[in-house]
Amino acid sequence: MKRRAKTDSLAALGENGLLRLLTSGWKTDSRVLTGVGDDCAVLSGEGKNHFLLFKTDIVVEGIHFTSKARPTEIGRKALARALSDLAAMGAVPLAAVITLGIPANESVSRLSAIYRGMEALAKKYKVNLVGGETTRAAQLFLNVALLGECRGYQPVLRSGARAGDFIFVTGRLGSTQKRHHLVFEPRLAEGQWLARQKLASSLMDLSDGLGADLPRLANASKVSFYLEPKAIPRARGATLKAALNDGEDYELLFTTPASHVKTLKKKWPFATPLHCIGVIRPHGEHSTGPIFAHGFDHFQQR
Repeated sequence: MKRRAKTDSLAALGENGLLRLLTSGWKTDSRVLTGVGDDCAVLSGEGKNHFLLFKTDIVVEGIHFTSKARPTEIGRKALARALSDLAAMGAVPLAAVITLGIPANESVSRLSAIYRGMEALAKKYKVNLVGGETTRAAQLFLNVALLGECRGYQPVLRSGARAGDFIFVTGRLGSTQKRHHLVFEPRLAEGQWLARQKLASSLMDLSDGLGADLPRLANASKVSFYLEPKAIPRARGATLKAALNDGEDYELLFTTPASHVKTLKKKWPFATPLHCIGVIRPHGEHSTGPIFAHGFDHFQQR
């Protein structure tokens, strides 16, 4: 029996390589403004300057949460992750549908509590929960498909960074081991403000860690970057390695032209801390800085 080439393995491909392999042949029509490769798909809306954003996200027991997690926090996280992707483009959430995978021995009271947690976050951020699907599964999972919009302004993509732009992050990084990944607040207001004020040239959220997500932004923008390690904001007790690689921070990562930095800092209206951590460089220049970073990948072991 002929062995598969090493490049055909999931470990060799990684998440980014697998997505390229699976979706490289996809074709879309003129209604699709942004497809694979950003935090959300962007579709044309009702006339000029109206955009619909569509996102799906999944949480799986044993991967995104443990059996010991509080049920309400499981439901909360399932919706919050998708909301964070809308925040990553400056969008306003509208409605969600939920797919629930249920093991045969699952507790009905636990499922009810999971949904109460999701409903509480939906109420807070004015998300309409409008339907979904249930199926039997080997392990518990929730998949959220979320619709949002930008009305009167354009969503911010990953692909707008230019050489000379400064790199910013919100909040502090590396705190996922302290339940942060279950109780974080999606940066919806901050993302919408950046988009409406036109102060961010590119924008995304940090779900897989700065070490994985910043290279994705740079690749989308066809640029390189330099990071200043001392400037990377770390949660209390977090190492630089954790801040770069652990993932599930759900903070915003964005770039701003040098001409906008003063305005950004002066007008930033949120209590959420803002940190400048580096600069965008032309494509092909040394991009790692004096650190090694890789971020989180579901299919690669580090």
